[in-house]
Amino acid sequence: MIKKNIFSSFIILILLAGNIYLSTQYFSVSKQLKEIKSQSNSSVSTKVQAANVLKEYLDIVLNTQGTTSSDDRIKLENDLRQLQDPAITAQWDAFVTSKDAKSSQENAVKLIALLENKMIQ
Repeated sequence: MIKKNIFSSFIILILLAGNIYLSTQYFSVSKQLKEIKSQSNSSVSTKVQAANVLKEYLDIVLNTQGTTSSDDRIKLENDLRQLQDPAITAQWDAFVTSKDAKSSQENAVKLIALLENKMIQ
């Protein structure tokens, strides 16, 4: 009878240790999954934001007849700067300070390419 109690106690201790080990592993993996999800969400958010800026850029700058309003230009510039990408910001500045139509078109194409790359990455 004593051997049965010792054996049962030993089995219970092994099962308890296994439960503790598996619980810690579960919480560790759960924490890692939350971190990956948050990184993924921020990446998707940046891609969506870049897509929205590109759409806005195409609508405001390229699809308008004549000049764009200062409010539209300020909104677009703020949206571009919220991407926090120095290459995009520098290209926007180059586009805005273009002296002639040819350099303006070249800078516009480069800016569109940078926004597309931001959406893909």
